[in-house]
Amino acid sequence: MRGRKPFVIVSDNDHPVRSPRAPATLGDVGKAEWRKVVPALAASGVLTEEMKTILTLYCEAVEGASDCAKILRKEGRIVHRRGQPPRAHPAVRQHLQYQAMALRYAESLGITATAKARQSKNKEGTNGSVASVFD
Repeated sequence: MRGRKPFVIVSDNDHPVRSPRAPATLGDVGKAEWRKVVPALAASGVLTEEMKTILTLYCEAVEGASDCAKILRKEGRIVHRRGQPPRAHPAVRQHLQYQAMALRYAESLGITATAKARQSKNKEGTNGSVASVFD
């Protein structure tokens, strides 16, 4: 087989299943994020049909934040207009919104550091309460 090999997920019944392909609506950045996250989600066993929608939204938010960052790098974060005081570039607000959305979706997927820590504590038998942290 030539080219990139598909990532294979082994399901519960030990039959190999191909990992889901990235949606065609995603651009290069979104597809790269998809390829980065899918193996980790598949290994943890949380990649279900329902999670694919959240994963798609996460990749779209990462891509949107990347697009805004490119615009801000090119045009700057401050807009200067003749006769008006300097103000923030409109893409600054969009960039922050995309970042916040990506973080929320990442937490839903369980791929943030805090979500992973919470999962490992739950596996150890603690209930994640504040009292258990100080014991």
